[in-house]
Amino acid sequence: MFGLVAKNTVAQVGARVFFILFSLVLVRLLTTFLGRDGYGVYGFITAIVLMAGTVADWGTAIITTREASTHEDKQKRMFGTALTVRLLLSLCALVLVGVVVRVYPPWREFIIPMTIASFVLVFLSIKTSLVIVFQTFLRLERSALVEAVGSAAFVAIAALFLLRGGGINGVMVGWVVATALSVGFAWVLARRLTPLVFQFDVRFFKRLVAEALPMGALLLVFSIYNRIDIIILEHFQGVGVVGIYNLAYKIHENLILGAAFLMNAAFPILSHAFARRSSSDIRTLYHKIFGILGLGGFVVALLFFIFASPTVRILTGSQYPQFIESVTALRILVFATFLSYFNHLTGYSLIAFGKQRVSLLIGILALVFNASANLLFIPKYSWVAAAAITVSTEFIVFFLSSYALWRAIRVLPSLLLLPKTAHELLVKRGKIL
Repeated sequence: MFGLVAKNTVAQVGARVFFILFSLVLVRLLTTFLGRDGYGVYGFITAIVLMAGTVADWGTAIITTREASTHEDKQKRMFGTALTVRLLLSLCALVLVGVVVRVYPPWREFIIPMTIASFVLVFLSIKTSLVIVFQTFLRLERSALVEAVGSAAFVAIAALFLLRGGGINGVMVGWVVATALSVGFAWVLARRLTPLVFQFDVRFFKRLVAEALPMGALLLVFSIYNRIDIIILEHFQGVGVVGIYNLAYKIHENLILGAAFLMNAAFPILSHAFARRSSSDIRTLYHKIFGILGLGGFVVALLFFIFASPTVRILTGSQYPQFIESVTALRILVFATFLSYFNHLTGYSLIAFGKQRVSLLIGILALVFNASANLLFIPKYSWVAAAAITVSTEFIVFFLSSYALWRAIRVLPSLLLLPKTAHELLVKRGKIL
């Protein structure tokens, strides 16, 4: 079983290499053709739309994965019910974006590109519904392949529109079309694992709603505090400053994906171990993952702290002088990257152990701190405040979630595990999961 975790993680990382290459090309295209302000508009719109994406998900994906992993005889009905519910939620999210952008006066200048981008919510919801299938069957290499194909399509279509003067509207059309193509590809791959039908299991629906309500609120809270700084920056400092900060934050988001891949693969196993009430298995798996994430987070943070300047230069090319402040922003955010590696473990573990209400409380506290601090300091300190507050928020989440896990399963994180994990990785040639 541990070997499957390693296999799925490596498959995702391999596909992510291609995704990052495509992302480099995309960012270079966006900064070259749109400039700092245009890139800021892109970052602002995607932040709003992806925040609405949390409404379209509302915790149903992770809850369905957990339940399907422990009830193999009911998987088909669970997948069908989740697909139906998530599709309806995505339509609600689409309408929400359309209403907000038209009602809130400062955002009316973004009506056209944001309306176009909002249609991506439906396709993202369906794609994530199919990822539930891949994750449950521990076939996340298929999910990684879908992401790679979608990324390649986005770059190609966006490049076509930009070269023909399509601007930000063309980029958003490219995002929607590429996501739709990736959905078609994912559907074909998922059908090879299980039948996909729009079934509706009332009993599972009731359980899904009961479990997803706090989980969805948790995801919404975390989504808001992950993107509230961009919204506040746009309000007080303008889209140019958003462009500076968003470039550094995009790099940070890509750097933490290694942790997300590992936890996507390990989550069904953690859920299964908890369902069996196997304390020794839970602690062993937790400590192994903690050590791997700690080492990975440290190496990634150190490398990009050192090479922040050439990274930004590669991404911006001739526009580098406009984005030079992104170098300092990235060097601050890599500390958040390191902490985020641990927070992926603590967050997924709390959910696997049925403690999503505790996670929600932690998220609310983090949001209150994050929003208050950003409102207080961004008007004076701009993106520097946003980056520093992101680091502080990650630390608060790590401290609180680690305490909650100690209360739940009597396991504590320890940096002393890192040398032990490094030695085990060398001796076993990486095969410790």
